Amino acid sequence: MKTKEELKLYFENGNKPTQEHFWQWQESYWHKDEKIPQSAISNLEKLVPLITNNEFRGSFLSVTFPDTIKKIADGAYNYQGFLYQVREIILNEGLEEVGRSAFGSQCIKSVKTPTTLKIIKYGAFSSQVNANDASDTLEEIILNEGLEVIGDYAFNSSNTKLKELYIPNTVQSVGLNAFAIPSLKSVSAPRGLDLSNAGIPETATITYR
Repeated sequence: MKTKEELKLYFENGNKPTQEHFWQWQESYWHKDEKIPQSAISNLEKLVPLITNNEFRGSFLSVTFPDTIKKIADGAYNYQGFLYQVREIILNEGLEEVGRSAFGSQCIKSVKTPTTLKIIKYGAFSSQVNANDASDTLEEIILNEGLEVIGDYAFNSSNTKLKELYIPNTVQSVGLNAFAIPSLKSVSAPRGLDLSNAGIPETATITYR
């Protein structure tokens, strides 16, 4: 698809746009009779139905962050008894910091951080649990190379299904009880990283690379 600047060149004074040029111009915009798909919209909050064993159990939020975001503020989505919990997040490339308790007490199943993220602050993803019946819990954490700081209680959650964790080579510090996750079975970490206060259960195997 042509950019706006490329389309403008077709219609400069003295030019004679062709039929193809007009078509390219028209196809670059949504017509009022066309439905815009949700996948084409950034910074989107949408409701996602929760269906378990063919039973509707309510709805959750799916949140997609726009490319311009560099920081998610402290407490931005900290759950405090609102109508819907966040179940899915799509973090944007360009994001550098997730603030204190940004997604605390939500019901996020998978956390995948973008390559640009450097700091995860205190309790950013702590206490993930379904407020209705605790049936849906955190299952996956994928952290990016380039991440440097994981704050206290960042992923502290007592009710999860997470079994494996890979800590990137670039991580310099892991805070108090950052990974206090009882379900953890194995952790892979860079050699020399201090995990003594990270809250990793004694039953989990820690392998240093």
